[in-house]
Parts: sequence; C-alpha cells; structure tokens
Amino acid sequence: MTQALLANDYADLKRRVKAEGLLEPQTAYYIFKTVLALSTVLLAVGIALAVSNTYLLLLDAVFLGFASTQIALLGHDVGHRQAFRGKRSNALGRYFFGNFLLGISHSWWNTKHNQHHATPNHLEKDPDVIFPFIVFAADQISARARFWRPVIALQAFVFVTVLPLQSANMRITSAKHLVASGSKKPWLQAAVIALHFALYGALLYSLGGWGIALAFLAVNQAVFGLYNSSVFASNHKGMAVIREGERLDFLREQVLTSRDITGHRFTDFWFGGLNYQIEHHLFPTMPRNRLPKAKVVVEAFCNEREIPYHTTGLIASYREGFVHLHKVSASLRGGATAAAT
Repeated sequence: MTQALLANDYADLKRRVKAEGLLEPQTAYYIFKTVLALSTVLLAVGIALAVSNTYLLLLDAVFLGFASTQIALLGHDVGHRQAFRGKRSNALGRYFFGNFLLGISHSWWNTKHNQHHATPNHLEKDPDVIFPFIVFAADQISARARFWRPVIALQAFVFVTVLPLQSANMRITSAKHLVASGSKKPWLQAAVIALHFALYGALLYSLGGWGIALAFLAVNQAVFGLYNSSVFASNHKGMAVIREGERLDFLREQVLTSRDITGHRFTDFWFGGLNYQIEHHLFPTMPRNRLPKAKVVVEAFCNEREIPYHTTGLIASYREGFVHLHKVSASLRGGATAAAT
C-alpha cells in the first residue's frame, strides 16, 4: 500500500472526528479545571502554613505533590493548545503553568515533548526513550557505555527507583536549556522560575526549621516526580519501537507505539486524560474531556482498517512496561536466548 493511500486513512479518520465536534474548544471546561487545580494548590499551601505537626506537614507535602502534578497535566494541555487557542493567551498560559507554578522552562518542555510526538518510541529521536542506562531494544545495549551495563541488566527495577528523581531532572534540564543558545526569552523565563523558587523557599522557611523544611522538600518533590513520571511511563513503554529507516505513516506510527488504559472516572482524572494516549497522539490539540468519545471513533476505525489497537488495564499497563524492560536486558543476565524470544 502506498504512503499516499496510508495518509488518506488519517484524513478519513480526522473527518469522522471533526464531524463529531471533538476538536472544538472547551473553554468552560478548562476554566473549571484551572480553578479546581489552583484551589488544590492553595489549599495545600494553606495547610502547610496553618499546621505545625510533623506528620501532618509530611502528609501535606504528599498532597502538594499531587496538586503540582495536576497543574503539570494542565500545563501539558496548554502546551498542546488544548486550553487556549489564542497566541497571546497560550503564551501567558505556558509561562503561568510551567515557569511560575512548576519552576520548569515551558520552551524546554514543549521542544522535548513535540519531538516525542513527532517520533514516538523512535530509538534515536524520541527523547523519552533515550537514556544512558535504560534500553528499549536489545540491540541498543552495544551502544551503551560498558560501566552502565550492570545497571541495564537490572533496568526494570532501576527505572522504578529513578521516577521520583524526575522532578529534579526537569529543573536541571530546564536550567541547561535556558543557558544554551536558542532558548526562547531565557531571561524572562529564568526570572519567572526564580519567582517560583522564591515563593517555594518562603514556604519552606515558614515551616519552622531546617529539619522539617528538608523533609517536606524531599517528600513533596519525590511525590511530584513519581506521580508525574508514572502518568507518562505507562503510555509507550513496551509498545512497538521505531528504528531509522522503519518509519510508518502517521496514523499507524502513533497507534502502534501507544497504548490506551481502560477509562474510568478516577483513571481519567488521575491521568489527566492521558490514559487515552492513542487518541491524544493522533489529535494533540483535542481537549482532554473529548478523548473518551474520540476513543470510540478511533478504535472502530482501526478495527475497520485492521490496525492493531491496544487497550489494557492500569496495573497491566505497568506490568507490560516492566516485563519489556526486563526482557530486552536479559542478555546481560546470561539470558540471550530469552531476550531473542
């Protein structure tokens, strides 16, 4: 089948989705979600300022990590122009949700995330699968430094332990991005990020001592990193990988490299709609509250065109990723035969 005919498949699917009105803006929905998310953050901050009990403060640190991830999920939607379609309102939204509320460079995140969308699970181009100590295909091992190989041998377990560190990694990478040439308005972004950390530092100072401040910081940032990373880790790990020279048409590449997680009101809320990863990758600007209806259209279309479409449960999604990571590193544990099967 020619690329032109394959491209027509996506055009046909998009016509069906547009006919259902699923790409239309959802302004009222995003106003509600923004008010809810901001209220949650303010509540967490208010609790931290109001209580002095160590255990309650540490529980609040967990709560603030949850609230921050909900902000990050909204920032993700803003980055995709789901929430604000105007150029100015979208730019303000990126600064507000990314730099100010999270202390993360919005231009760094958008550049990285757009590359991921353009080349999902591409072993050489997708930044979300390029790690020095993690491989997603057995033939990647030879390209990794030898001193990382004992870590790669146990990578499925290692991957879980590094998820809480994603919070620190995003801030460090943001700083590197802003000092590198080509970043967008680096001084303005840095100033807004500095304001974020000044306010966060003031919150920590108000807790009454270095011990509780450091404990709050560690718990809060670990929960934020773990929750944020766990949302994205379940979407592509263990699905088809793409190598240079093996690119597919847009529709099939997005569908085959992604998995959906069975929808439920709690799951939809917890994942910010990203449990409908296939639909999100096919239509990145689609407001998240339209994704469940889009799933019905997309899944039926894929069945018509005999395109494999994978949906699984929440626990199974993590298990599939874990098993895949363990399997592709089997040769480093004396399991070359297992890795090849």
